[in-house]
Amino acid sequence: MKTSKFIAAGLIAAFMLAMAPKPMALADGAASTRNILLGGAAAAAAALIIINHNKQVHAKYAADAQQQAALAEQANNSQAAAQQYKVAYQHEVAVASALKQQVALQQTQINKLNAAVAAISPPGSNFVAAKPVAMAPVSGANSPQVVSYGWGTF
Repeated sequence: MKTSKFIAAGLIAAFMLAMAPKPMALADGAASTRNILLGGAAAAAAALIIINHNKQVHAKYAADAQQQAALAEQANNSQAAAQQYKVAYQHEVAVASALKQQVALQQTQINKLNAAVAAISPPGSNFVAAKPVAMAPVSGANSPQVVSYGWGTF
């Protein structure tokens, strides 16, 4: 009987201690700053985890879409495939047309510049040579051929 009284007294003391008012906690500046930094680090870690999860979800969606496209292609959906090929071809035609226009514009500008240079240089001048002029070879066994590119001879 003494043990049960002892256990009951211990339990009453534990409840009284649990219900007793707690002393005020003293918070200094260092603890406050530490808690703010730890909270910010936890928020950054949570954001990183959410971003990585979203990346994985979008990667999974992309893989599923690619798998569905492959299955549709395997199902001989020739009409959809032909439409995709037609769209791709039209894009290629548009790119080729734009490149052709750009080349034509550049060629027009080059022709205008060549005409302007030809207009300011008299015929027979060495200002700009239209094409390399080969000089007649000098007679002899070891004589090199001299070629002029518009800058004179060396």
